[in-house]
Amino acid sequence: MLTLSLFLNGIVLGLVYAAVALGFSLVLGVSGVINFAHSITFTFGAYFFWAMYKHVGYLPAMLLAPAAVAVIGFFVERLVIRRVYGQDPLFGLLITLGFAMGMEELIRMVFGPATHNVDAPSFANGVIIFGNFLYSQYRLFIALVAAIMVAAVWLFTEKSRYGTVVKAGMFNSEMVGALGHDLYKMRIWILVLGSFIAGLAGILAAPIWSVKSGMGSSILMPSFLIVLMGGLGSIPGTLVAGLMVGITLSMGVLVAPRFVDIMPYILMGLIVYFWPRGLMGQQNIIE
Repeated sequence: MLTLSLFLNGIVLGLVYAAVALGFSLVLGVSGVINFAHSITFTFGAYFFWAMYKHVGYLPAMLLAPAAVAVIGFFVERLVIRRVYGQDPLFGLLITLGFAMGMEELIRMVFGPATHNVDAPSFANGVIIFGNFLYSQYRLFIALVAAIMVAAVWLFTEKSRYGTVVKAGMFNSEMVGALGHDLYKMRIWILVLGSFIAGLAGILAAPIWSVKSGMGSSILMPSFLIVLMGGLGSIPGTLVAGLMVGITLSMGVLVAPRFVDIMPYILMGLIVYFWPRGLMGQQNIIE
């Protein structure tokens, strides 16, 4: 039963990672910027939700908090990321990492260093019983919402006209601009979408991980590894890589608990060695 519980936990964790990595991959593909500020939008989503869910209710807060994070994403693009378009990707990495570190300290100053707890919603605050096996309803709720997020982005990029333009922009953004599409506007809206997704993922994680200023940092590197492993621009690849990382971290506790933190890096090294473009990617992260 323990093995099954850990395996399911790994799937849930992998879906959350995949949702965050999906926004990361979209922004990277369209703008060419390695946006490490993506982690702070995850944190802001959790904090905004914690601040409002007892006042407006759980479901309204699930919509309002990511919307507020999306607004922050808009200003981050206008004030920070826009300055490094077309430059060496290292510039974007450094400036967004510095911004994320500064925002993390600001959160600590405003909300304090203490960890804040978020209650699971009443409609998912219980367990599902299968014989002798018990499993949290809230974790299943997380998996459902994260899977819906991934599916919605896939439908957007594959089935909508604008999504097709966005997908093309992930592989050759300059050509998309040359064909008459507003490249700057597309970059803004994709970063807003990525921020919304990360903020919602932060909300889903809040009742399990608790709300703390450093929670974004803990998800940043796994998300970046997933982008590398899955392949830039591939939503199925991001999903598969996210599940692989989540299950590896969860099941690794049974195999080698002392080395569980480095297992995703070993996995990433093996995948990139045999598939330099990722499992399903069509271009390198930096070309």
